[in-house]
Amino acid sequence: MALREHSIYDCILNNARNYPNKTALVSGDLRLTFAEVPVHVNCLARGLVNTGFEKGDRIAVLLNNCAEYALLLAACARIGVVAVCLNTRTSSDEMRKVIENTKPKALVFQTSCEQQAEDLRDLLPARQFYSTDAASILSTSFDQLLDENPSALTEPQPDADEGWLIIPTAAVDGIPKGALLSQRNVMASAEVHFHHFDRAAVEAHLLALPIFHVMGLTSAWATFISGGKNVVLKQFDDKEAVRLIDAEQLTYFGSFPPILERVLDAAKETGSKLESLCIVYGLEGPDNILRLQKETRAVFWTGFGQAETTAFVTAAPASACPGASGQATLLNSVSVVNELEQEVPMGDEGEIVVRGENIFLEYWDMPEATAYAQRNGWHHTGDIGRFDEEGYLWYVKRKAEKELIKTGGENVYPGEVESVLLKHTDINNCCVIGVPDKTWGEAVKAVCVLKPGSKLSVEEVRDHVGGQIAGFKKPRQVIFVEELPQENNEVDREAVKSKWGE
Repeated sequence: MALREHSIYDCILNNARNYPNKTALVSGDLRLTFAEVPVHVNCLARGLVNTGFEKGDRIAVLLNNCAEYALLLAACARIGVVAVCLNTRTSSDEMRKVIENTKPKALVFQTSCEQQAEDLRDLLPARQFYSTDAASILSTSFDQLLDENPSALTEPQPDADEGWLIIPTAAVDGIPKGALLSQRNVMASAEVHFHHFDRAAVEAHLLALPIFHVMGLTSAWATFISGGKNVVLKQFDDKEAVRLIDAEQLTYFGSFPPILERVLDAAKETGSKLESLCIVYGLEGPDNILRLQKETRAVFWTGFGQAETTAFVTAAPASACPGASGQATLLNSVSVVNELEQEVPMGDEGEIVVRGENIFLEYWDMPEATAYAQRNGWHHTGDIGRFDEEGYLWYVKRKAEKELIKTGGENVYPGEVESVLLKHTDINNCCVIGVPDKTWGEAVKAVCVLKPGSKLSVEEVRDHVGGQIAGFKKPRQVIFVEELPQENNEVDREAVKSKWGE
């Protein structure tokens, strides 16, 4: 490696030397020390090489949180294989688009995702399916990827600025874009954690958010890099989350609605004070933030970020400026610009643009989309915001062409749902909007115009959408109207929101 290079694998070796007997990873009954981690990583990395993987090859990962996921990503970092992190909640058709774009050499999956894996069989080489649970007609056991030799590999490490992970983003136009992240991107976001949250506060992490989401990914690696303990929550369970926080003395976790509310409810029900908890960070409503800080000693941190920025690019305790999205982090330049790419005056609205070491490399195999997003030397987020006189960023909305609904931590693009709705033979026109929801933050609402003489029920509309794309993209609310407001021969989305957005 070059003189100024430092990698994820180097962090693994450092921790093995510095904290050999300290617990690094807890997943169910499995407990690994930092000294044991490189043993598993070396065996898996060598096994991938023996199986035919070379630097730059892709491997698709269809797993919920588990030890195998974390160790596989570490092995990929060692040999330069790129992991394609599939969202287990998306449909087979959505996964197909990601697989077709990234062309992975193999797929690692769990039994609960076997049907999706079966649906993807024709896109991958025969027998290049590995199950973390039990081998089947479709798959080989994940254990078959492990070599018995735990010694360090002799192959050179990849550059820290080369691709390591692909995080599929929500599909604006029906095609997911794969945000390619490097090891340096993730290590930079870890540094943001250390500087703003304080290392002591990230000493012990409840991995509740999925690893295939960038917040779960970066908080897990930030904890590991700092010599902290990651405790895996394989599927979210509020009472189990409280039990683990207390039993393992966990100090922080990331949250999207409704995680924090349910953890607080479970703590109240079980009599836990969550004494060890220092920080919860993410996106939450003001009522739950106030509850956290009233019922525990923890502080809620909020911020602004997306998959393309690896993690937060602005951050602050929510109580510092309620409603704002924090101030620019140690590693980021953040600005607000107009359509001419000029910085707007303080208080004026414009597109949020960002620079820094945590900005993604590219959209996989989409050079035009990459060039457009990264034009003029800044990453263009597609979000509208403004700065106040104290440097706090205030999020306003998505740009019209990138309208976005955030529901329970997942991103839903109205255009994608609308394209599915319009495939129904009885729907003449539609508009999908986000509406406030106490539990999920926002809910998907479909306003539909039926063809003359047609009749549909709300459930028929929901089932139609859920049969083609992810279940979390199904409209929670559906209404039927005679016509939709128009402007310049197009649906006036703002007028729809004004009339039916409550």
